[in-house]
Amino acid sequence: MYGKIRTMSTISRVREWGRGHKKEIIFALIIFFTAALSFGLGYLANREYNHSPIIIEKCSEAIN
Repeated sequence: MYGKIRTMSTISRVREWGRGHKKEIIFALIIFFTAALSFGLGYLANREYNHSPIIIEKCSEAIN
C-alpha cells in the first residue's frame, strides 16, 4: 500500500513539473524530431548513390 501512495505522489510531481515546463518540452521534442528526420533522410539519400570505393593503386611523387 505504501508503494502505491509513493508512486502516485511521484507521478503527480512529474505531471506538475511537465505542466510548468511545457514550452521547453515542446521545443526539445521539435529539435529531436528535426534531427531524427534529417538523419533519416540523409541516410536514405546516401543509399541511392552507393558507388564503389576509390582505390589508389600507385602513389604519385611530389613535383619539385
